[in-house]
Amino acid sequence: MKKKSIIAVCLAAAMIMSALPGCGSTGGKVTESQEQTSQEEVLQESIPASEDEAVMDQPEKKMTYVTCITPQQSGYISMENIVKMYQEQVNPNFSIDIQYIADKPAYLQKIKTLVASNEAPDMFNLDTDPYAIKLLDQGIVVDLSETLDKYGLKDVFLPAPLGWGTTKDGRQVAMPIDFSIEVFWYNKKMFEEAGVTIPKTHSEFLEVCEKLKNAGYTPISVSGKDNWEILRYLLMVTYRYGENDFLYDLAQGKQKMDSEIGRKAAGFVQELGTKYFQSGFASTDYTGASNYFTGGSAAMYYIGTWDLPFMQDDQLSDDMKGNIGYFLLPTVDEGEPVGKSNFISNSTMPIAFGADKFDSETERFIEFYANHISEATSGLAFSPSVNGTLPNETELTKAIYEDMQKSSGSIKLFDIELDPATNELIGKEVVSLALGDISVDEFCSRVDASIEENAASYFSE
Repeated sequence: MKKKSIIAVCLAAAMIMSALPGCGSTGGKVTESQEQTSQEEVLQESIPASEDEAVMDQPEKKMTYVTCITPQQSGYISMENIVKMYQEQVNPNFSIDIQYIADKPAYLQKIKTLVASNEAPDMFNLDTDPYAIKLLDQGIVVDLSETLDKYGLKDVFLPAPLGWGTTKDGRQVAMPIDFSIEVFWYNKKMFEEAGVTIPKTHSEFLEVCEKLKNAGYTPISVSGKDNWEILRYLLMVTYRYGENDFLYDLAQGKQKMDSEIGRKAAGFVQELGTKYFQSGFASTDYTGASNYFTGGSAAMYYIGTWDLPFMQDDQLSDDMKGNIGYFLLPTVDEGEPVGKSNFISNSTMPIAFGADKFDSETERFIEFYANHISEATSGLAFSPSVNGTLPNETELTKAIYEDMQKSSGSIKLFDIELDPATNELIGKEVVSLALGDISVDEFCSRVDASIEENAASYFSE
């Protein structure tokens, strides 16, 4: 017990004793000691509740947060920061147990298993995909729209990261963690020694890869275990030639992967995988792919700015300091692209809240989170908040921030728009495609068959 509480108890005991007959009473005469006790009683009544009493007034709340964000990433660290801030400033009886699942496929399977067992976590990362919408429709996760409106939080966030967790009909599935764009990071020395410059088109990109390989370098680092990284290369072609409409129509069965655009995209992935991805990419996880690039073993690495801290000089070896640059998505080889955005803008997989234990204390934490996320991400990532600060003042960060201001739309993703069965299948098949274990024909036909079997019933429910 703290000192203030001990004093308060002693004073209270003294007052009780003086009021009891035969315990310190001297009849009708008021002694100097009794007068002092009376003054102390009045003083004690005017003292506000002690710190311990204030703590006791706060509700005890322990939440479980299951995440696929690595402990080294800004999104994980910022959550630790904001929980600590909330404990210090609002409720010391609040805590979050963060449980990290190492790769996204394993993470998604864990979430589905927990949901099927009626044990959905209090918090978990959830993209706004068909599976998320089902959880929302079934009341397993909370539509946060009412909470955001209740506390006036929609205007706190920038439209792009907030929109990443919003459904097409305006329901808020999840809260943004940060504001990111996805870019190609590249090794300046390798580019210079191979005699190549930043590629502008898909053909130039392949030429750069070939020249880097001929110069003795591994052109690209990628994670095959986190198969969404390879799916991005598929998207680079389908988006440029078909915009988001290609993916929307594919997901609904109105378009085919076995089409001119789909086959072009599949061929692009296979050429990269069989020639230019690092050896063993299929079994490389997210952290391994990142370390392979930042350690100077590959010339390029495609990932979002949530990995920006790892690209900064204070995190790099001496031979890598000042050696990392970036460029945006290559475009079509001739004419104007249909899809004109030069980068994918989003929030690192945002946070959904399970409905089972959602209460007023959860809402209070959400309000605090929204109003303090910029502070929690300071020095780590670009804030999803209006008027958020830059993570740092390096030239690399400033250049990226300038590009972020040029966002001209949102590029939708394969692993978000497809039905769950096809999403699982395409994630596995795209790795086999990149390895050369299956042909372009086989890849396209398997994806189309899955969509034909699953999409109509799934999207009609």
